[in-house]
Amino acid sequence: MHLRIKDGVTLDLLPTKQFKTVGIKVDFVTPLRATAITARALLAQVLETSTAACPTQTALARQLSAMYGANFGITVLKAGTQHIVRLTCSVVDEQYLSSYADQQPLFERGMALLKAVLFAPLLPNGHFDPTTFTQQRQNLLTAIKSLDDDKQYLANRRLQELLFAGQPTQAMSALGDITTLGDLTADDILVTYHEMLAHDAVHVAVIGDVTAQWAQTALATWPLTARSIHDTLPYYHWEARPTVQVGDDVAPVTQAKLNLAYRIPVYRNDADFMATVVFNAVFGGTPLSLLFTNVREKASLAYYASSSYSPYTGTISVQTGIQAQNQQRVLAIIAEQLATLQRGDLQSDLLAEIKASLANARLTVLDSPQRLLDGRLNAQLTHVTTSLADWQAALAAVTVADIQRVARQVTLQATYCLHGGEH
Repeated sequence: MHLRIKDGVTLDLLPTKQFKTVGIKVDFVTPLRATAITARALLAQVLETSTAACPTQTALARQLSAMYGANFGITVLKAGTQHIVRLTCSVVDEQYLSSYADQQPLFERGMALLKAVLFAPLLPNGHFDPTTFTQQRQNLLTAIKSLDDDKQYLANRRLQELLFAGQPTQAMSALGDITTLGDLTADDILVTYHEMLAHDAVHVAVIGDVTAQWAQTALATWPLTARSIHDTLPYYHWEARPTVQVGDDVAPVTQAKLNLAYRIPVYRNDADFMATVVFNAVFGGTPLSLLFTNVREKASLAYYASSSYSPYTGTISVQTGIQAQNQQRVLAIIAEQLATLQRGDLQSDLLAEIKASLANARLTVLDSPQRLLDGRLNAQLTHVTTSLADWQAALAAVTVADIQRVARQVTLQATYCLHGGEH
């Protein structure tokens, strides 16, 4: 059930008795701006730690404990051309508690908590608490630096920088960058806070045994104002380059990380979307895939080999862990797997197995409240809503010829290898 609360503010309700919890998700969405990404990430850190009523993390943790172990968090993410600050709260449905004495339902207490975080943060004298700000800026700095400890993450980020050179909003992490972070002040974050509340599109979603009237009544107490939203689709369109961008770096790693980026001009709202999903699953997106079978299992040249598809940016990324001296052999085998699909050389029984694995994976989404809530934002951003039956029918209709057509649109754009210097 989709409801428009005000201009730029929506509520999606997924009423169900399937779960013993009630999940709440609030997304603040705005077009990506390189100058704002880091500030919004830091704002999320600051808001997550305290409210005026709970001025410390300990006090906030005690409140969550008093709400029978409610879960609460704030994170940031990117979806194509959009940046998202996401608040989540999950509470137990009190009808499953043997003794619940509070007259206010836990769903309402969860909504009240999110309201306090957003509209009654810790702002002594109208400014963010200096101690909290300094601590959270340091925490975010540590978090950004620690990401590079994951060498596969580091390799993928460097690959994105190669692929989207000159486009910082696409190349940058959703957490921002260290240089900008060091220059941010508490006043900068305060400006970002007021801009987010006043101008971001707001998408609220609730899943659980909750009625529309109940959810609307709880949301009506939030002082959200109408806002002007330019309803643009979140897709990042770009042109293929005539030459492949190549990069490599030396790092203290025993296992080299060889990553590849391809352009595939198919997005979520395109007719070939499902065929592209299946292509990716056949290419490297499942344990049955050609990359896993031929690079890892048969040739024994990779510790892992997989691919992923982004329908927001029209990209397919390949990740491998290899011995650096095998780089050229691995590149050749990966290229051959793509060429195989471009020739339409795909066995029907393998296609059937992979489609079955995708169908099973889709059914598991129905058992995850969080993934169901995530799906509502995707539908809001892309204006594409597909029922399970329609999705299953689209999957069943994908043929070898469809996959061949998609494969012929795939072009290699960048390769990056992070290695120990032995090659």
